[in-house]
Amino acid sequence: MSIPEDKMTPKERIGSLLQGKPFDRTPCVPVILNGCARAAGYTIKEMTLDGEKFGKANVATYKKYRQDMITLLDATGTTAEAAGTKLNYPEEMAAYVETPLIQFRDDLKKLRPLDPTKDGRLNNYLIATEYCISEVGNEVFVGVLFAGPFTTAACLRGTEDLLKDLFKDKELVHQLMRWSVDNTIPFLDEAIKRGGVPVLCEPVGTASILSEQSFTEFVEPYIKELNDHVKSKSLPTLNHICGDSTAIIKPWLRTGPMVISIDRVDIGEISKTYGTQAGIMGNVNPGKTLYMGSPDAVDAEVKDIIEKAGKNPAGFVLASGCEVPIETRPENIFAMMNGARKYGQQPLP
Repeated sequence: MSIPEDKMTPKERIGSLLQGKPFDRTPCVPVILNGCARAAGYTIKEMTLDGEKFGKANVATYKKYRQDMITLLDATGTTAEAAGTKLNYPEEMAAYVETPLIQFRDDLKKLRPLDPTKDGRLNNYLIATEYCISEVGNEVFVGVLFAGPFTTAACLRGTEDLLKDLFKDKELVHQLMRWSVDNTIPFLDEAIKRGGVPVLCEPVGTASILSEQSFTEFVEPYIKELNDHVKSKSLPTLNHICGDSTAIIKPWLRTGPMVISIDRVDIGEISKTYGTQAGIMGNVNPGKTLYMGSPDAVDAEVKDIIEKAGKNPAGFVLASGCEVPIETRPENIFAMMNGARKYGQQPLP
């Protein structure tokens, strides 16, 4: 099957989708995060610790694959790190939490207001956003991905201890959530000033870990506050939750996302059941298909997903279910992009 040529820029395509206007094909966003280092010849650690290199790697990745949104994220512990959590930086892996800041309840006294232009690596994101906007911002949206409040709380406290606190010390959890929101908003404002589009990522706040009741009590009000803040800036609200989100999708939708990015769920059922409430983004399997599969396998999965959800009433974006593995073969990413061109054609006037 021949591959149709694009008739719009990514920015025109996504903008038209969000506004309910005609567009040329299904938008496609393989979520390439730390793998961006490969396109620019950097190690992951080198890219992570330098804001300009972070921006250059994302621009190089965009110029290579022409995905429909740049997705800036290297680790979900960045806000917690700025507060005092210690991260470990392997040369060729994503940074991860080594020592959480809040070991004991009394450690809450260590929390302080953050300055996103000075504390930790938060400013790296601002530098990278500025670079991406200056280089390609006229043709593609620059998504600034940030850890949701429950994920930030987990990076401050340690995930295992935080989950125990849901039952043993609810007040501590709410204090961490409150701090997370209060110190995420100034960062979002700085990113928005530079032309970035905030994208909330909540890998720990998933139904793979939380019950619907826990999500409703500890996560829903705080995500809603962040979504409301982004809406107040006249920007779309895009949220991603990893794993199986089926059990928490109702309270998640109550937080007001315009688009939900989903991972290990039946995308056809989600579209059928909730497709009038939010746009759907997903969910090519990043491991089994993109990393381990062949280009033909990627093509087949893209076709299947578009058939199931491509006509979602509130809009649909083809995407990887989560981060594209770092060593994914380029031909598989190209197969995903071309699959959107082959099977996602839309009528234009």
